[in-house]
Amino acid sequence: MGKYIYDAILTPEEEGGYSVEVPALPGCFTCGDDYRDAVFMAADAMKTWLAAALSDGRPVPPYERAEAAEGCERVSVFVEVEESYIVDGPVVSAAQAARELGVSAGRVTHMLAAGILDGYRSGRRTYVTEASIAARKAAPREAGRPKHAEALEG
Repeated sequence: MGKYIYDAILTPEEEGGYSVEVPALPGCFTCGDDYRDAVFMAADAMKTWLAAALSDGRPVPPYERAEAAEGCERVSVFVEVEESYIVDGPVVSAAQAARELGVSAGRVTHMLAAGILDGYRSGRRTYVTEASIAARKAAPREAGRPKHAEALEG
């Protein structure tokens, strides 16, 4: 998991809220209803941009201090990102995945952490890709706890 920090430029909008740009990440824009929301949205946009770059094999730009124009504000935003943040294909809830796999929802969480299933968290909800569920169903069963994906590869 990579750790990144970039400056986001928050520009107040006439109708309220903020527009946000991360100059070091070309095309990384978002907005927020208030200052706090704008910073959270900046972090989410940065994570998405960086995860897509990592997933596509594109280089991640180095940190460069950004200057804010008059009336705008610069804020440094820290995020932790890995390419699995970008999930392809349809997803189901962790509860549905547990029913399909015949395991507990807690086991699904462990399988996600171990890299056996692909998915993501959104707030308090966990989602699992249908493709990773199908792959798990097709894989031969082994006794014991799931092993981390890295240990299986090497």
